[in-house]
Amino acid sequence: MQDRILEIVVYLMNRLTDHQESVGSFDEMSADLRSMGFTDSEISSAYSWLLKHFEDYPESFSFSDKQAGSRSVRILSDPEKKIISSEAYGYLVQLRQLNLISAEQLEMILDRCSLYMNEPIDLNEMKLFASAALFDAGLSEYPNAVWMGDPESEPIN
Repeated sequence: MQDRILEIVVYLMNRLTDHQESVGSFDEMSADLRSMGFTDSEISSAYSWLLKHFEDYPESFSFSDKQAGSRSVRILSDPEKKIISSEAYGYLVQLRQLNLISAEQLEMILDRCSLYMNEPIDLNEMKLFASAALFDAGLSEYPNAVWMGDPESEPIN
């Protein structure tokens, strides 16, 4: 379910980025999300997370062209290119450009991908890794995966 909430958060951040002056009403955006198949519970969770993220990291919501242009893009190493599909990596770049993940979180996700997977990681698997890092959750879908948060903590199932 967390990967679906992350999809909503990405949708909302893209909408905020694209329509800085007028994003429309929350009711309108919620109706759009419901038409895409998301539940009211998922939409509410995404809104709540986004508002909390805004309170904790207000600089994440600065959409100036100068800020977007100054961010460098991490290039994958040859071994990383073998296990991470270009679509999956593009998704991580998008999360980074939207300020939803930090450079440290990006590296952590890439590290976990390389530790866990021997086969190429597709977009759906990357969404699971990213949502686990973003929402501080364990990877219950990957029982052998390394815990992504504090090593002393227990994963949330």
